[in-house]
Amino acid sequence: MTDFQEVSMAVNIAVIGCGYWGPNLIRNFSQVETTNMYYICDFDERRMAPIKKTYPTVKTTKNYKDMIEDPKVDAIAIATPVMSHFELAKQALLNDKHVLIEKPMTAGVKQAKELIDIAKEKDRVLMVDHTFVYNQAIIKMKDIIESGEIGDMYYIKAEWLNLGLLQPNVNVIWDLATHICSIVTYITGAEPLTLNANAGAYIRKDIPEIAHVYVKFPHNIAVYVTVSWLEPKKTRSITIVGNKKTLLYDLTNPEEQIKIYDRGVDLTNIEGDIRQFRINYRYGDIYSPNVKNIEPLSVMCEHFADCIMNHKEPISNGTSGLTVVKMLEASEESLKNDGKEIILK
Repeated sequence: MTDFQEVSMAVNIAVIGCGYWGPNLIRNFSQVETTNMYYICDFDERRMAPIKKTYPTVKTTKNYKDMIEDPKVDAIAIATPVMSHFELAKQALLNDKHVLIEKPMTAGVKQAKELIDIAKEKDRVLMVDHTFVYNQAIIKMKDIIESGEIGDMYYIKAEWLNLGLLQPNVNVIWDLATHICSIVTYITGAEPLTLNANAGAYIRKDIPEIAHVYVKFPHNIAVYVTVSWLEPKKTRSITIVGNKKTLLYDLTNPEEQIKIYDRGVDLTNIEGDIRQFRINYRYGDIYSPNVKNIEPLSVMCEHFADCIMNHKEPISNGTSGLTVVKMLEASEESLKNDGKEIILK
């Protein structure tokens, strides 16, 4: 068993999956000072070939068991389809490896809970790659909310829209809403209470390409989510409306990712009649706070290594991954029951 104390200079990282996301992890782990990009795995050698050319010292294999059983491997990052996450992560943890899993954590709540239990028993770091939690703009948003600048939150409206990429095995909620679920639970610091969803499937009749999800959080905070694979314009926006100010996040606007609007509506009693109210519209300033330009994935990879080397709990730990999977699984149940409200436990 590899103790936390034994990992002193750099964490030897192995990445399973060299398709869409794996190369991004490999690039960042190769650049982080506290990690050593040691091993990669994919059943398709053609995917590994360009990576091997860029990083000639990295070991390659078509059999993931080679890296899981390699005593020199400290941690394994899993960048494969969600249906394979559980078995790969379970075997890695049982072989005393720290584990990073691409979102969503697992294909079901029961699997996520089992991984959390194994990681605890083995004293291993279990972390989920909720990349947006490490986005500097999202971190800034959380700071602004916690400062009380926008006041009490009324509601959050999120839109994650684009044309494609249609996924073969999961619907648009599991693909795109995963990001939003991780963001809203992070910035609110709260667990969702209930959820209901409705969706439409137009290209393939059994896999929805557009969906609307409504989530209730404590303190009467409502979250309205729209996700789609069929929109011609890419949209990545989150609007947070409070009783003092409104915050707008727009990922597609790199110069002004966050804008704060000192605008809103207030009610005041009319003098002499407490039953009558006057509506006051507030039109104040708009400003955009400075956001550091740091690649979120780099921050995430560095944080993973730090948690391993210093025995820390990750920001996007197994529990946060479980919460997101609960929301995704509840959305499936709601869709199967004509948009029924599902209580999240």
